[in-house]
Amino acid sequence: MAREAIREIRHQGAEPSPRLPVTSTGINPCEHFDALLNASFDGFVVVDAHGTVLKVNKAYVRISGLREEDIVNQNMVDVVKKGVLKHSVSLEVIKRRIPITMMHIYPTGSTALVTGTPVFDEDGQLVLVIVNVRDITQLNKLRERLGQPAVAGEPNESIFLSPEYADLPTFNLVIHSDKMKACLWSALKVAKYDSPVLILGESGVGKGRFARLIHDASPQRGGPFVHLNCGAIPEPLVESELFGYERGAFTGALTSGKAGQFELAQNGTIFLDEIGELSLNLQVKLLNVIDEKRVQRLGGRHSIAINARLIAATNRDLKAMVAEGRFREDLYFRLNVVPLRIPALRERPEDIPVMVTTFLESLSRKHGVRKRVVPEVLQVLRDYHYPGNVRELENILERLAILSDGEEIQVAHLSLCAFEAARRELPVDTSLVSGLSDMTDLFEARVLRQALDQCRTMRAAAAKLGISIPTLWRKLRKHHLQVARAVKN
Repeated sequence: MAREAIREIRHQGAEPSPRLPVTSTGINPCEHFDALLNASFDGFVVVDAHGTVLKVNKAYVRISGLREEDIVNQNMVDVVKKGVLKHSVSLEVIKRRIPITMMHIYPTGSTALVTGTPVFDEDGQLVLVIVNVRDITQLNKLRERLGQPAVAGEPNESIFLSPEYADLPTFNLVIHSDKMKACLWSALKVAKYDSPVLILGESGVGKGRFARLIHDASPQRGGPFVHLNCGAIPEPLVESELFGYERGAFTGALTSGKAGQFELAQNGTIFLDEIGELSLNLQVKLLNVIDEKRVQRLGGRHSIAINARLIAATNRDLKAMVAEGRFREDLYFRLNVVPLRIPALRERPEDIPVMVTTFLESLSRKHGVRKRVVPEVLQVLRDYHYPGNVRELENILERLAILSDGEEIQVAHLSLCAFEAARRELPVDTSLVSGLSDMTDLFEARVLRQALDQCRTMRAAAAKLGISIPTLWRKLRKHHLQVARAVKN
């Protein structure tokens, strides 16, 4: 339907097609579309997936002061390069694939909230951007008289992207679902302040990307971003990595001494990933650094003032660890000033089609292989559980793109890339798979079996899978024959 809409918009200036249906008044739908756009007090701009303007209405011409011929059939990249407009919401939407709102001041002096909304087809391909331009000049003047703040973007409708955020190198998150829009909005909002942020979420959801985004959108973005994975460093070395050491502090120490990660993050951001892996002893020392904003090197006599924004992340349940005595309650409350939970991929399947398209485009640039998935494969990818989250989806797509033949990734190609979390000792016999339903059942059966292998109780298995116990029982009964058949073969 979206592609048909593009064709109709492109042909509005041509002779009406005899195949277009007409109303009882003899007006074809294209003329209705024109009338609808031009009757709106708000400005509208319709842009295709490549950034070329297909249509503007009369209100947009009035608000912006631009002539229709200045922008229609022009690419927004060229429009911005020529200085006709300073920023383009449609280009940001094409880049980020999420609804975005920006404040615009036009040469006419009008101030407008400009919201771009992406339109996707059934395969998750971006086909159109619809831009709404709302003139708020008079409204803001009235609010100023009343001593009220000017109108800003609404987080529930779109992401408000101030011009200073437009060129953030790490603002490359693929976001389509309401849950992730809320996360992005929270990240951009908290970035303005230097309060500690605790990012929560399973492994592979993108906690590191959000940490970097917060840094790049913060007043500290001119300073360093220091990333330390607390779980990747042997425990005896974590303290010297965090706080540094003086010469002769221990056997093997550098004669010049070494600055710790907190010192290296001076006037920037320190990101402590896997914070739940720190020992209780180091938790005490970290708490002192947070409270006093000073750090003392191992073997040192003097403390050093620290000015660094702290972001921590973990895939563990810190609250449960506090109850078990494995994480200090006072440190937990110091870190948990602004919690930001990134939902697992299985909680937001509506993001998957857009992610698939975006990742395949990235792989095309990286490897020079142009691929697309057929709808049946896209459905399998939507239905999969993804214990590895976004990282696992990226790996799956890269393998499929490299190993599959032709330009389309078909259902048969899925056997080239058994999903890691679903892969058991069962051999993949593609002769047993007669269609998409069998392939989907095979993956689901393996995921169920893995959950039962990893969990001691049905309740724990159901919780791991995100389903109820009765649903788990039904699925086990449903897949008994298939699993038995696979084992037999």
